[in-house]
Amino acid sequence: FIFVNASKSLKKIFNLICFIMCVSLLCSCNTNQPYFSITEHEHTFDYNKNENGHGKHYTCGCSSPDILELHIDSDENDICDICGYEYVLVFKLTNNEKAYELDRVGPGYRGGDIVIPSMYHDLPVTEIGYGAFKSDTYKLTSIVIPDTVTLIDWDAFENQSSLTSVNVGKSVVTISTSAFEGCTSLKTVIISDATEYIYASAFKGCTALENVTLGHNVKEIADSVFEGCTILKIISIPSSIEKMGAYVFYGNNMTDIYFGVSEPGENWNEKWDEGLNGDVNIHWSHQ
Repeated sequence: FIFVNASKSLKKIFNLICFIMCVSLLCSCNTNQPYFSITEHEHTFDYNKNENGHGKHYTCGCSSPDILELHIDSDENDICDICGYEYVLVFKLTNNEKAYELDRVGPGYRGGDIVIPSMYHDLPVTEIGYGAFKSDTYKLTSIVIPDTVTLIDWDAFENQSSLTSVNVGKSVVTISTSAFEGCTSLKTVIISDATEYIYASAFKGCTALENVTLGHNVKEIADSVFEGCTILKIISIPSSIEKMGAYVFYGNNMTDIYFGVSEPGENWNEKWDEGLNGDVNIHWSHQ
C-alpha cells in the first residue's frame, strides 16, 4: 500500500516537472520571437516598424492556423535571415510614420521593368528616396510611379542608362535635383498636372530625350533642367510657369519653345535661354 502511494506521488511530481518545463519552453519561445501576436481566436502578424522584415497583417481563425511566410532582416543586408529571400525593393517609414519611402533597390532586383507599389504594410508609399536607384548596375528599363507618390527625391534615378521611359504618377508635386540626370536612354517623359516644381538638373544629360509632356501646373523649372538634352526639339511650357532658372536648355538644338505666358516673368533668371544652339523659335501666349 505504501509502495503504491509512493508511485502515485512520484508520478504526480514527474508530471508537475514536465508541466513546468513546457511552460518555461513556451515562455522562452515567446521572448525570442516577438513578431507574432497570438490571441484566442485569431493569429495576427505583428511586424516591427524598426526592422526591415516584411509581411502582412492577417487573421486565420482558430480552426485553420495558417502561417504566412515571414522575412526578417535583422542585420540589414536586405536578405532574409530565415530563408535567404533577397529583397527587390526596400522601404522605410517616413518621419511622420504614416507612410513609406522607397529607400533603395535590394539584391533581389535583376534588372528590367519596375512597378512601384502604392501600398506597403497597409500604408501608402509617398516618396522615392534619395539615390534610391542611383546605380547603372541595376539596368532599369522602365518605371511606373504610383499615384500615391508626391516626391521624387535627389538623384533618385541618376545615371540609369538603360531607362527608356518614365510615367510620373498623378500626385508627384516635386521632382528634385538630378532626379533623372544622366539617364542617357530616356526617350519619353510624361509629367502630370500635379507636378509644380522641377529642380536643378532634373533631366540634365538625357541625350536620347525626344518627348517631354509637362502638366498644366508647373510653377518652377530650375537651373539646367534640360541641359544637354541634345535631340529635344520642341517643348511646351504651361501658363502656370512662375520661375525659370539659368541655362535651362543649355547645349540643346531646340527648334521651337511654346510658352503659355506672354513674356518672361519677374522671377525668371535672365540667362534662362543662354546656351541654346541654332535658331530657335520662341512662341509666346501659346494656348
